[in-house]
Amino acid sequence: MRIILSRLLRYKTFQKLTVSYFLLVLITVSLLSSVLFSLFSRSAVAEIDRNSKTILSQISYASDVIYNQVMTIGNSLINDPQVVSFLNDKEEDKTKNYHVFQQMSQIKNAYPFIYSIGVYRPSTETNVDTSGIPFDKSLYAISAQKYMEFYPRKLSVKGINNSSPLQLLTFMLYPDYSLHFTANPLIYINVEEQSILTTIRSISKSDALNNVFVMDSEGSVLSHTDSGLFMEDVSGEDYVRRILSEGLPEHSFTANIFKEKHLVTYVKSAEMNWYFVSVSPYDKLISNIRELRNVTLLVTSALGLAGLLISVFLTKNIYKPMSSLFDTINPALSTAGSPLIDEYKVLTEVFTTLEEKEKSMQFVIRRSSQTIREHYLLALLKGNIRDIAAPEESIRQIDEDMPGPYFCAIVLKIDEIEAVKERVQADQQSLLRFALGNIAKETLEPFGACDVLVTEENEVVAVSQYETNELPLELKKALEGAQNFLKRYFRLTVSAGIGDIVFGRKNIQYSYTSAQQYVKYRLIYGKESILDAHLTRSHFLAVLSYPTASEKKLIDAVQSGKPGAIRERIEEFVGLVAPGSSNQVITYSIQLLLSVLKHFEYLQSLPDTNFNAYLDAIADIEAAESLEDIVGIIAGYCAKIGVLLEEKNQWLNAQKHNSIIENVQNYIREHYTEPGLSLESVSNIAGLSPSYLGKLFKASTQQSFSEALNHTRLEKARELLITSNETAAKISESVGMYNITYFSTLFKKKYGVSPSVYREQASMKRLDSRE
Repeated sequence: MRIILSRLLRYKTFQKLTVSYFLLVLITVSLLSSVLFSLFSRSAVAEIDRNSKTILSQISYASDVIYNQVMTIGNSLINDPQVVSFLNDKEEDKTKNYHVFQQMSQIKNAYPFIYSIGVYRPSTETNVDTSGIPFDKSLYAISAQKYMEFYPRKLSVKGINNSSPLQLLTFMLYPDYSLHFTANPLIYINVEEQSILTTIRSISKSDALNNVFVMDSEGSVLSHTDSGLFMEDVSGEDYVRRILSEGLPEHSFTANIFKEKHLVTYVKSAEMNWYFVSVSPYDKLISNIRELRNVTLLVTSALGLAGLLISVFLTKNIYKPMSSLFDTINPALSTAGSPLIDEYKVLTEVFTTLEEKEKSMQFVIRRSSQTIREHYLLALLKGNIRDIAAPEESIRQIDEDMPGPYFCAIVLKIDEIEAVKERVQADQQSLLRFALGNIAKETLEPFGACDVLVTEENEVVAVSQYETNELPLELKKALEGAQNFLKRYFRLTVSAGIGDIVFGRKNIQYSYTSAQQYVKYRLIYGKESILDAHLTRSHFLAVLSYPTASEKKLIDAVQSGKPGAIRERIEEFVGLVAPGSSNQVITYSIQLLLSVLKHFEYLQSLPDTNFNAYLDAIADIEAAESLEDIVGIIAGYCAKIGVLLEEKNQWLNAQKHNSIIENVQNYIREHYTEPGLSLESVSNIAGLSPSYLGKLFKASTQQSFSEALNHTRLEKARELLITSNETAAKISESVGMYNITYFSTLFKKKYGVSPSVYREQASMKRLDSRE
């Protein structure tokens, strides 16, 4: 027991199981007790309801009997000769009055429920009443609708009933109802309300019917266990309105009266149109309901306690497997005095750890197996299978997975890999190759088992297995579909080389080598080519010689410096070597570059010439993927040669022009005094046209010929103004300018002042310096 209590206090799952079983037992017992108690209560209430209806029916029957007896008495009085004589007399006769009194007294004494019987003769206003009650003329004022009328009333008579009001139910009979007029005689029978209540109490002996009353169809109380409610109008009560509106002969229902639940039962009298109503508090219908409820709660509590003990022992038995497992995987927690322990959480953590370890091991095993398979396949492609270090069992498994017997290597090359690397981020390039491999595998597997390897950054190799020595007819079509898919969704173009089909795994290297050779012919057939032995056979068999004549034409075109002609000659050269093998195309293209380099070797001595352009062009040709690329590379190199040629010519021309300009400048300094010195005269001496000489002079000196001549003359005139006493006109003529006005204008424009002002300023400076 101590162990059970220890587990109950420490282990969360044990607690949950115990609580769950206990709640199950408790809910079951509580539900069963509630249902049984409810069924018993409902059955008891239904039985009381039936009894109430039976009692009310008996009361209704007794009232109907009273009504019939009243009718009988009324009929006997109407037919009695003495009563009839009394009613029809026009004069007062005490003797007849006495006889009528005696007759009615005998009848009253025979029916104990009758309080009094009386007759009233309106012609003489004579009233004879067995109890001496004076006639209430309000009765005579009632408008009769039938032979007998019923009228409840309270009547106070001095000296009778201790001067308390009499509560009477008066039945009025009209002997001459059919001839009814204002002087019609009246027979009335008073029944005391207490007699009806006595009848009700004599019929019902149950305390449950402690609130029984009789009411008419208008909701007025005719008799009530509470005599103070006689003639009260209860039609405003909800349950009374329901009774009057239902129109049923008998019924029962529950209603809230003064915020308390009551059982309302009623029976309608068919003869008198009265309602006999019983209203009983719901909680008093069964006298010992509280004791029964307490006993039920006590039994339920006892069963709940027993259920707790059963739950503990049931949990102990069910918990044994988990307890054993928990003790096995975590014995430290089982023995330590640790606080509350969640077994499921501990087990989940342990199993999660084991599962993660198992997944990790499986991943490592799969990864290792995949790595070994890739290395083995790569060794098969390279032909060095003996150098691979791998378990024999793994190699044997791989060999079993590759039964062949025929194999074919298919090389997929990504076109323009450098452009792809610029467009795709570095971390996504491996994903691109992975996608290429998956697409290749999905494309080729329908034709046979297939393994895919990524051998280079732009190369994926698929090793396919076939049962026959023939390639599938739909293979190229499938590869074309893969190319279109890659181009559409990855913006990637791929060329394929289909190797020769070989027998046996050891010969896969030959299929791979042939596929690599075939895919190189995308240089000739362009991007997205699918190349095999059949398509490239003509290039292998072609016999070509180097097109020397085409080379000479290209050199002449480069010498001429015309880009259009250069490109045309390059395309001609490439077209002549294209029928050969891819290696021949590359070799002859490099040889063409070398010939161009040798022919223009004299240009290498120029300043800023980069000889590496030739080496770069060779590297680009070797990496070229199409003939258009080769044409562009050679054209670019020739364009650089053309730039060197142009720079060479410009340099030579510059050297020649510098000498001419220098001679012209010397001639100006020597002959500036000649007034007829001009560009035309100097051009004749230089042997050039005036316009060309003018352009050369300005390009070299950044000023025109006339500007240089005027500058020389004005500088000489400025010196003469300072050093001589000649006039400005004389000085102007001495420097070759005979128009003094033109001379003064040019002088002032250049030095800011006129010649005379300039001389004065120079003289003042000399005087100042002497002082």
